[in-house]
Amino acid sequence: MSKQAALYATRQTSLDRLRGIAALVVVMHHLLLTLPWFADRVGLGSLGRKGHFTYSIHNIFEYSPIHILYGGTEAVMIFFVLSGYVLVNAVNKDSIATYVRFRLLRLYAPILIAVTFGAGLVLLFKHKTLYGGSWWLNSHAIKFTPASYFKNLWVVEGNDWLDSSLWTMRYEILFSLAVLVLAKFTFKKSFTIFIQAILSLCGLIYLGMHYSLDLLGWLPVFFAGSALHWLPMGKIKAYGLRLVVGVVTLFSPWCIAGFGYSLSSIEDRILMTIGAVLIVDVCRQPGNRTSRLLSTRLPRLAGRYSYSLYLIHAPVLTTVWLVMGSPAGHIGWLLRCVIAFASIAIGATVVYQLGEKPSQKWIHRQNAKIDK
Repeated sequence: MSKQAALYATRQTSLDRLRGIAALVVVMHHLLLTLPWFADRVGLGSLGRKGHFTYSIHNIFEYSPIHILYGGTEAVMIFFVLSGYVLVNAVNKDSIATYVRFRLLRLYAPILIAVTFGAGLVLLFKHKTLYGGSWWLNSHAIKFTPASYFKNLWVVEGNDWLDSSLWTMRYEILFSLAVLVLAKFTFKKSFTIFIQAILSLCGLIYLGMHYSLDLLGWLPVFFAGSALHWLPMGKIKAYGLRLVVGVVTLFSPWCIAGFGYSLSSIEDRILMTIGAVLIVDVCRQPGNRTSRLLSTRLPRLAGRYSYSLYLIHAPVLTTVWLVMGSPAGHIGWLLRCVIAFASIAIGATVVYQLGEKPSQKWIHRQNAKIDK
C-alpha cells in the first residue's frame, strides 16, 4: 500500500468512528425521548423560559454540556457532512454506473433487512398506546400494513413510524445521486475558495428553508462536507482549539434556545452545518489527539456497526417500551434501557451480518476485479 493510500485509509477509519459516536448519540437521544418530560421540553423544543433556572434534573439536561451526549439533531448534521466529504472520493474512484450500483446496494441492502426486522417486531408484538407514555413513544404504536412496509423500503418519498430514523435516508440517497455533479471534479486547494463555497452553501440553505424547498434546505449541508476537499490539510494546526470551536458552534443553537433566546430554524441549521464542518475537518486529519481518541475500543466498535445501529435502533427500542409498558419509576426506566441496549445490539448485529457485511464483501470483490 502506498503512503497516500495508507493515509486515506487512516483518515477513512477515523471518520467511520466519528460516525459511530454520532450513532450512539442518536440512540441516547431516542432513549431519553421515552421520558414524557424530555419529549415535551427537548423533543418539541419547549425549553426553559428566559431567566428561568432551577437546579432540577430537567434543567441539568436542558442547560448543561450533558446535551452533547444526547444531541440527536447535531449528530445527524455530523452524518450529513461526513457523507458529503467521503462520497466525493467514491464518486471519483469508479465510473458513474459502477458508483451508482455500489452506492445503492450499500444503502439499500441494510435498509431491506432493517425494515423487514422492524415490520416483524410490529407483527409479533402488539404496539398499543401506553398510558403515561411520551408522545414520541406512542407515535410508534402502529399496525403493520404492506403500504407502510414498502414506503419505508423505498424511503425516497419519506417514511413513517415503522422506522422513524429512516427520515434521514431520503436525503442520504438523494445526495448520493446529486454528488455525481462532482464526478471527475478536481479540487484546487484554496482556503479562499473553501470559504466562498461555505458561504454560498449557507446562502442556499437560507433560500431553501425560507421558501420551504425541502431538498434545497438539506442537500447543501452535504455539499458543505464536500467543500472540505478545497481546504488544505495540515497547514492550520491548533486541532484542539478548532475542535472546541466546532463543538460550540454545532451546539450553540441549543445553548441559545435553552436560555430563552431562540434563533430561527434557518440560523440553527446554518450554525450547525458550520460546526459539523469544523469537527469533521479535525477528525479527517490523522495524528491529532481527537483522531487517537477515536481509535479506542468503543469508537472502533460503534464505527463498524454505525449504519446498522442507526437503522434498527428505533424499532427495537420502542418495541421494548411498548411491550414492557410505562415504567413505575427511575429503576424501571433504567431496566428498560439495559434491555433496550442489549436488544439493539442484537438487532444491529442481525442487520450487519445479513445486509451490510454481505453487500460490503460483494462490493470489495467487484472492486478487486475492476482493479485487475
